[in-house]
Amino acid sequence: METLAIVQAVSRVAAEGGAAGNPFGNLGVNTALILAQIVNFVFLLVFLNGLVIKPVLASLDSRRKRIDESLDNARKADERLANVEKDYQARIAQAESDAVKSRSEVLAAAAAEAQRIRADAGTEVERIKAQAHADAVIERNQLLADSRNQIVALVMAATNKLVGESLTESRQKALINDFFSKVPEGISSVEGANVVVTSALPLSAREQNRVKTELSVANADFEVDPTILGGLIVRVGDKIVDGSISNKVNSLRQQLNA
Repeated sequence: METLAIVQAVSRVAAEGGAAGNPFGNLGVNTALILAQIVNFVFLLVFLNGLVIKPVLASLDSRRKRIDESLDNARKADERLANVEKDYQARIAQAESDAVKSRSEVLAAAAAEAQRIRADAGTEVERIKAQAHADAVIERNQLLADSRNQIVALVMAATNKLVGESLTESRQKALINDFFSKVPEGISSVEGANVVVTSALPLSAREQNRVKTELSVANADFEVDPTILGGLIVRVGDKIVDGSISNKVNSLRQQLNA
């Protein structure tokens, strides 16, 4: 509005002054018209600045800010995407590592379990074998013990026939003791040593006590081996004294063959 008033005042001054107020009139220059055009140009600039230039500049500035903000958001989105990708790759690597570790642990556990099962099976087999052997030995010894009376009767009958006379009961017992449980001679340094006595038939508790008394030991291990036929084999530590009937028969056979 102020610019419009200035323009109107300038136009009025130019109209009132006419040629008399124009110092450049002789040169053909219309000063009032020039002033009016200058004022109009200034007004146009002010008008354009207020209605066009400022809004355009403001729009451009706003657009620039939006572009910068969009670029910044895009940069942040790229960073988030990169972080997500990095985290994803890390999770994949961890999952693969956990899978490999889990597989290794499963395989190790399976191998250990298989080894344990094999060991338990081997132990059980050995236990069954040992039990079967022990049961067989017990059964064999029981059979031998049950047949001892028949064996003794046969031995006594054969002895009576060989000597041509009947033996007294005491003599029969002495012969039986000599045949099945006579301690061989030549045993020394028994004290403190591990003693193992092998007989052809299971010895009774009374016979075992008599053998230990003759050996002067409190403890001894008694074993049964029918192949020795009779007599005793006594092992004292690393020393073996063989008083078995089978050993005597073998010695006699070697003498006869010599």
